[in-house]
Amino acid sequence: MFFVSESRTLSKGEHEFAYKLINKLQTLSYFQKNPEFIELHDAGLERNAVTALYKHPSATETVVLISHFDTVHTEEYGELEPLAFYPEELTKKLMEPKYKKDLPEAARIDLESGNYLFGRGTMDMKMGLALHMQLIEKASIEEWPINLILTAVPDEEVNSAGMRAAVVELVRLREEHGLSYKLFLNSEPSFSQGPADINEYIYSGTIGKIMPAALFYGKETHVGEPLKGMTANFIASYMTQHMEWNPVFRETDLGESTPLPVSLQLKDLKMEYSTQTPYRAAALYNVFLLKRTASQVMDIFEQVALEAMSACNEQYKRICEREKVQGVGEVNVLRYEALLEYAINKLGAKEVDLIKSQVIENSAWDDREKSIRIVDQLMIRCQELSPATVLLYAPPYYPAINSSNDSLVIRSIELMKKTAKTFNIEVEQIHYFNGICDLSYVNYSDNSNEWIAFERNTPVWGETYSIPFEEMSSLKGPVLNVGPFGKDAHQKTERLHVDSAFKEMPVMIDSLIKSLF
Repeated sequence: MFFVSESRTLSKGEHEFAYKLINKLQTLSYFQKNPEFIELHDAGLERNAVTALYKHPSATETVVLISHFDTVHTEEYGELEPLAFYPEELTKKLMEPKYKKDLPEAARIDLESGNYLFGRGTMDMKMGLALHMQLIEKASIEEWPINLILTAVPDEEVNSAGMRAAVVELVRLREEHGLSYKLFLNSEPSFSQGPADINEYIYSGTIGKIMPAALFYGKETHVGEPLKGMTANFIASYMTQHMEWNPVFRETDLGESTPLPVSLQLKDLKMEYSTQTPYRAAALYNVFLLKRTASQVMDIFEQVALEAMSACNEQYKRICEREKVQGVGEVNVLRYEALLEYAINKLGAKEVDLIKSQVIENSAWDDREKSIRIVDQLMIRCQELSPATVLLYAPPYYPAINSSNDSLVIRSIELMKKTAKTFNIEVEQIHYFNGICDLSYVNYSDNSNEWIAFERNTPVWGETYSIPFEEMSSLKGPVLNVGPFGKDAHQKTERLHVDSAFKEMPVMIDSLIKSLF
């Protein structure tokens, strides 16, 4: 029976998976002879990344095989949730009329074709890890004259803590063993571009993602005297209207464009119902990247905020004139770094550190909530700055990476296309993998240190979240993503194309690695 080990992000299964993986790798005679080449690396919250080095005695050139073993959760499977990690059983169960009739048409057609396995983690991305494991096995048995480092990490689906930890270890392994990194190969799945699309795709880069956020601080009042205050919701509505689908954030490169920005969260910060108006609110916005840096995005975000607050202030002024009231003032715009400096000058560095630590210690809040709450607590103590919109960054941050113009990548893609034709399939190149992946943390380039804008405006930086930019910059080497074909990642109809996974991809990836030596 085919079984995908349960390892949902932040679950016990994610904690245990690294050890299961090590146990499996230790069955290979190579690692029985060289047990020190398998290592665990702390990724926080009882999770570990795994590296397994196959080292040929006369080789320095090395391919880093990157995969993640965490998956998203499974509540959407409903009564079939117990089968979510048993693809063969789930696929068979879905054939029953009571379940089949509820499937979308495209999923039902794929189910009836017999060419797909359904289940969580089948596509994203346990199969990619399995492909890398078979590479390590073959290389060690056949003594390939090239080095391979299997790098399997947790937490890719949330904060990429596993990959951020692994980056530091990859730098250490390179220095310790005298390695030269020739290629960073990921095997995230090939995403369908439409319901009837069965083409295979190869990605020569990965899209970036950053999350600008805002804390809106108005003026509290009783609902019976609404114009003695200003709700944070009123302020936030203008910002969200100006951010949602705003084309100023769109980037285009190599004929591909980023999706437009959307809001990921918008809420007021009242903890309970009362007739006091909500005067504090927060929003998170998703922005994709191709070429822009954190500094450039913050500049654009600030300009959009200024335009949004100008519209907000104009409307508020008209309301006050209509109602013949003075109002509470205009909404200011400031970055978190300016608020922090102001708070330190007013309260002292020791008091600000205490405020931040009290938020950080709240284990019920994730990094995004902690970021918002730090700003909130500082604004409560600096209310003279209100009404205000405070701009910040919330984790995670994935820089965009692209190797489309690298000669090795160009040759490798041509080889993949040629190999695919032996299976009567077409392979097409996409320059930026749009599923977001851990390749963002290698081959980083930022000669102007514009990442500092991210550090200065991320409230939890250096506390619960950081990015090893220096180590990322030193991990030079082209990136490539070659993985199995599937559909509907993160949906209850997630499924893996059987022939792609078990017949085509092993041959394609084997030929890719062998072409490098």
